[in-house]
Amino acid sequence: MLHDEGIDYHYEAPLERGGVVKYPDFIIEDDDTGVTYYWEHCGMLHDRAYRRRWEDKLDWYRAQGILPIEEGGGPNGSLVVTRDNPDGGIDTPSIDDLIKKLFKE
Repeated sequence: MLHDEGIDYHYEAPLERGGVVKYPDFIIEDDDTGVTYYWEHCGMLHDRAYRRRWEDKLDWYRAQGILPIEEGGGPNGSLVVTRDNPDGGIDTPSIDDLIKKLFKE
């Protein structure tokens, strides 16, 4: 969807902070605003182990000054989090709206 909207992004590129490497699903550097977005799509939050790994990763992002967009982002970047629906589907229209809001307005 990012590609379809002409958004440049890096897919699962390494992000190293404090000697720890994580692999966000997407990294988008917005040259117009200077904001770097780290996009994570959570697909299996119903699985306890997956959810725990996600919670640990979210804590790590916070410790690095990368905060969710709902909180206004952080000094080191903004975290975009999308999730699968409870039935495992993806809310494509909602994600498309989010992409347009973040990068097209």
